[in-house]
Amino acid sequence: MLAMAIAAIENDGDRSLVEELYTNHYALMLRKAQSMVRDRQAAEDVVEAVMLRLIERIDLLRGCNPASLRSYLVACVRNEAIDRIRRAGRTQSLDEAEERLRQLPDESPRAEAGLIREAQIQAVVRALEALDDRERLALRMKYYDRMTEAAIARLFGMSRSGIRKVIDRARQHVGERLRKEEWL
Repeated sequence: MLAMAIAAIENDGDRSLVEELYTNHYALMLRKAQSMVRDRQAAEDVVEAVMLRLIERIDLLRGCNPASLRSYLVACVRNEAIDRIRRAGRTQSLDEAEERLRQLPDESPRAEAGLIREAQIQAVVRALEALDDRERLALRMKYYDRMTEAAIARLFGMSRSGIRKVIDRARQHVGERLRKEEWL
């Protein structure tokens, strides 16, 4: 699938950039993924998913310096691996949680609190998904990857004040969405 996606890139320079990224950084990305998911096939799937997403963000990659790009690729792989681990855990734990909920009395405050907490989490996820890619990526880099605004600005090819505005606007959009859904 990845080979077809790369071949489908119309711009020769962009196609060459993605091929070069894949060739030069595949081993590093695979090692990072495999250290987290502990399965070769799952690690290859993580790297492929990251590469497919990077194709969609090719304009962000063009201006990156090699050191920042390497760090960004590792962060992307780490995030994708964590997301997959969480999804796998969530699938297993959902069955377990459902069974535990059946065993609790209907009026259980713990069950109600857990359901409310899950609804809050889903509201935040929906608010984040409603952001445009740049805002969502900037927030993820700032709060999840704990990158500095200067590092994020370099990756985006923007000034620190420019990336700060993007992050502030994204936080404002999330807050507005949560207020609209009456979570704030």
